[in-house]
Amino acid sequence: MSKLYCIGELLIDFQSVGTGLIKDTTQFVKKAGGAPANVCVQAVKLGCEAAYLTKVGNDGFGDFLIETLKKEGVDTGYISKDSDHDTSLAFVSFTEDGEREFSFFRKAAADLFFTTGDFKDVEFSAGDVLEYGSVALKTFVARSTHKYLIDKAREAGALICFDPNLRFNLWEDAKELKKVVNEFAVFADVIKVGEEELEFITGLKGNEAERAMFKGNLKVLLVTNGGKGARLILADGRRADCSGYKVKVVDTTGAGDSFFGAFIAQLIERGATPENLSEGKLAFMHMLDFACKCGAYTTMHFGAISAMGNKENVDKAVK
Repeated sequence: MSKLYCIGELLIDFQSVGTGLIKDTTQFVKKAGGAPANVCVQAVKLGCEAAYLTKVGNDGFGDFLIETLKKEGVDTGYISKDSDHDTSLAFVSFTEDGEREFSFFRKAAADLFFTTGDFKDVEFSAGDVLEYGSVALKTFVARSTHKYLIDKAREAGALICFDPNLRFNLWEDAKELKKVVNEFAVFADVIKVGEEELEFITGLKGNEAERAMFKGNLKVLLVTNGGKGARLILADGRRADCSGYKVKVVDTTGAGDSFFGAFIAQLIERGATPENLSEGKLAFMHMLDFACKCGAYTTMHFGAISAMGNKENVDKAVK
């Protein structure tokens, strides 16, 4: 069976108890987080084999994160520990409507300093998928490591998937973030991006922004818009739209990751390749719809990993 490999940040989300700003919060609950890790777990919950590629601090937080992914069925054999750097931390508070405020502690995060040597044993096959985001692209060494894996995956015939997942407060310069995201966008066969992220990345709006994304290897663009659903655009201009699902929103954490993990799981299940993606022969409307269902399901529960569902849960709860 083909396998999903996700690379990037693995962090502790300290989520607020109750609603309000971080400055006013007195209690937090420890959860496993990191966008590519969430994508990885959602795919596993839908029946995929998946491995996570990262580095954590040699500390109790790192142990907790590795144990959490193991319990979810993720292959953690490529996660190493670093005594010179820390496990990444994030504090998250919630508003009444489920939106979030973040405060990150990751200037010396271990996942910013992994090297090609950490992943020398990773071997891709045709039909596999490599997924990454922008949070762990902050340092030159991490960017070099991503490029090494992207090249290795491309040579093997694997699909490349990218979710920019912009976090402006992690970058001193928004122009540098935009430059790095555009640099790594051209390597991807599939990109998932939020409506506002699309405008930032391209400097354009609407259809012009969508068309501007189709450079390099891109074959499928997914644009999410929160509770309003998502749309899918192919390189030849064909598109599919999903208006989303009305659910009682408790916490939006991980919804976009759940969406992307579900979409990737279907790519693997349907034997997607760079060739049949280009031909547009997959059941994209069905795939988009189910991905939206999974994203909506995640918002009905607190947390990200703990809030995600399998196919039976999702189909039963989201209609």
